Amino acid sequence: MYYLKIISVWNLVLFFCLALVQTVGDEAKPVAKLGTLVIELDGLANDKGEVLVGLYNDPKKFPNENQALQKLKCKPSKKKCVIKAMKLPYGEYGVAAMHDENKSGNMDYTLIGLPKEIYGFSNNKRAVFGPPGFEACRFVIDKPVVKIRITLK
Repeated sequence: MYYLKIISVWNLVLFFCLALVQTVGDEAKPVAKLGTLVIELDGLANDKGEVLVGLYNDPKKFPNENQALQKLKCKPSKKKCVIKAMKLPYGEYGVAAMHDENKSGNMDYTLIGLPKEIYGFSNNKRAVFGPPGFEACRFVIDKPVVKIRITLK
């Protein structure tokens, strides 16, 4: 009987030690902060087609459409569009957007290589002899909700 009491006390001590270690271990793990990005797009000539958005967090991939972190789209209404990207880790991002009026899924170009459809980038940076770089379009998600506005031209 005496041995059973010692074993029960020992099991209780062991249980509390394990619980304490688990609690301390959980507190030591950094929790990634996540935010929501709200992208307001305006400057559309009409409500045809859809607006396509590429979200990037890697300067080497910006603005290659097939290398976007997320590809987002929305149907325009009243010549505007609002897109949300949720659960994004805090950090640096860039956005490239276009109004795909004919829903071809990509940018249409003239015979001499000029875009036929309107487009834009975060920070409203404009293309000059090619798209702007990630650094020019960079913005930071560092709070629960970040809003940006892009005027397509």
